[in-house]
Amino acid sequence: MALGTDFLLFLGATVLVIPVFKSAKQSPVLGYLFAGVVMGQLGIFREVEELDRLSELGVLFLLFEMGLELSIDKLKALAKYAFGMGSLQMLLTTTAFMVVAYPPGHGIMSLFLEKVMHAPKSLAELKTIDEAAVIAVSLSLSSSAFVLQLLKEKNELGSKAGQATLGILLFQDIATIPFLVLLPLIEGQGSGVDVSDISSNGQLVAELLPTILKTFGGIGLVLLGGRTFLRRVFEVAAASKSDEVFISLGLLSVTGASLLTQKAGFSDTLGAFVSGVLLSETNFKAQVEADIQPFRGLLLGLFFVTTGASLDVGLLIREWPTVLSLFVGLLALKATVITFIGPTVGLSKSDSIKTGFLLSQGGEFAFVLLALAAQLKVLPEDLNKLLIIVVVLSMAATPLLAETGRLVADLIEEKEGGGDRSTEGFNIEDPVLVCGFGDVGQAVANMFEVLEVPYVAFDMTVPRVIAAQESGFNVLYGDGSRPKVLHASGVDRPKSIAVCYTARQRAISAVESLRNEYPETPILARAIDIKHASELEAAGANEVILSEAEAGLNLGARLTLGLGFDPQLILPVTQAMRGDMEDLTWEMAYNQREAEGSQGERSSTQDVYVFRDRKNYLPEPEEESDGAGGLLENLTGALRSAMGSSDDDKDFDVDIDELADEVEARRQGATKKELQSAKTTVDDE
Repeated sequence: MALGTDFLLFLGATVLVIPVFKSAKQSPVLGYLFAGVVMGQLGIFREVEELDRLSELGVLFLLFEMGLELSIDKLKALAKYAFGMGSLQMLLTTTAFMVVAYPPGHGIMSLFLEKVMHAPKSLAELKTIDEAAVIAVSLSLSSSAFVLQLLKEKNELGSKAGQATLGILLFQDIATIPFLVLLPLIEGQGSGVDVSDISSNGQLVAELLPTILKTFGGIGLVLLGGRTFLRRVFEVAAASKSDEVFISLGLLSVTGASLLTQKAGFSDTLGAFVSGVLLSETNFKAQVEADIQPFRGLLLGLFFVTTGASLDVGLLIREWPTVLSLFVGLLALKATVITFIGPTVGLSKSDSIKTGFLLSQGGEFAFVLLALAAQLKVLPEDLNKLLIIVVVLSMAATPLLAETGRLVADLIEEKEGGGDRSTEGFNIEDPVLVCGFGDVGQAVANMFEVLEVPYVAFDMTVPRVIAAQESGFNVLYGDGSRPKVLHASGVDRPKSIAVCYTARQRAISAVESLRNEYPETPILARAIDIKHASELEAAGANEVILSEAEAGLNLGARLTLGLGFDPQLILPVTQAMRGDMEDLTWEMAYNQREAEGSQGERSSTQDVYVFRDRKNYLPEPEEESDGAGGLLENLTGALRSAMGSSDDDKDFDVDIDELADEVEARRQGATKKELQSAKTTVDDE
């Protein structure tokens, strides 16, 4: 019961605190940490240990999402920054932290904290190399949540500095996995090893080697066996077209894989990560990521709340000089290392400085590693709490650090006469979004392929997606009307949107959802009939194509051509009918919006379309005349009737271009009064 009360308090804090931080354009992570600190100081939580166990699921979902992000295409696009700059950053930063902490108990950091800052020995002295390694790796990591949010807000993900930052964060995530796997193994075999004891270290390596080989062998078997099996299971779930089944399978793949690896003697985090990797190259990646995101966000938020609740404010106040020293040292060391290695991978000096400041804080995975270290008794309790305080403060300073880095970079650019402001990236242009890959979507995609227009299409039919990808189309499995699916696929700002769904309500819901997410983006939608078209326009579509009506107009035109009618007569008729349909659609949409605005019922509309000018458009039947003359008389009679002329106008003469102008005016939404004025002008001429 106490756990339920604690969880209700967490949900209440989420509802109250997170919107405040969102409105202040701050990361929700900071909001969760703040809520945790407040509730921890008030002593509200009763079952902290139970909450900790529940929050560990958030870490599993985070690792699963990391696995989903490791696609081959993404690794190739960011290889230079991830494996070049990212590996150097982790190596040099970890080594630098190890150097200042080595030898344990007598390192530069320990002496400085103890002699200069007068920190107690329990906080200043490190007893084993294990402690130094955990601290070095934890502090080398940066915050993906804070940094990526800032880059998106500033629209800098496509810049060189943005790509470098993304590459480093990607490598940090990858590098964390083996440490999470190996740390429990090392501590299980020999905890607190003295680095000076070479024989002890050799014995530890000898004992660990079979376990390490077993771990990586198990990973290989899971990857080989799970790739085909998991893909097939998701295909079956997708074929059911049930959201509940698909979401349940996504959750099961995370928790089930974690349980299997845990039963096999490995880390549960390894199972979550591997299951994500297995799905990263499938068609279901974007949909799965979008489906688990609410669970991941909520449970990871619980993890941050419990982390904040464990933050010792009394220790912060009591040892503020030590906290300040570690805080400044962390920022200075990481910013210096990243700025130094930036030019080695082609970054300008200004971009290197931006990246260095942006990644100088601690990260979310530092909490994961420190929590694991506390669980394994690697670090003293007070030292663990002190490091969490330093990481939290550095994360809170991220917006200030980013702005400082930008100002310093601008100053350097001014002194050096400008810098590289290229925004070239692996996603150079925002694509056109195509929702639905049926006949209409395929026609649109084929046109884009010919004209080399960048696009991405989404469809929920697995065989169709597979066949389209094999044919070279850029099609993904997922619901393209869901913003979370689009963001998970990297579609943040589509140039325009084509809604090609055949289902009536699905198309309307898609237009409403996409209009809310992208208020300035043009949306073109395929409609079944005029009533459907009016509903789509009322939902926010900029332009609606009546697919069935267009087919009917084309069919009617072909038939009348076959019956011997002149094409110059048929074209104005089809154009006028098309314009009349668009006018009627607009009127119905307007009336519908007015009815909804006044909270009235939607007006009923007839299902049969009647061309409103059909009685006056064609001439009265005339007596038969010979050959071409009869056809010409039919044409001029039709033109006279369309223009409102009487039979008494013997010298009737009108240009086809003038008639086309009138039809175009109708198509553009001209009123009947304007059309009558145009007719009168032509008659006078």
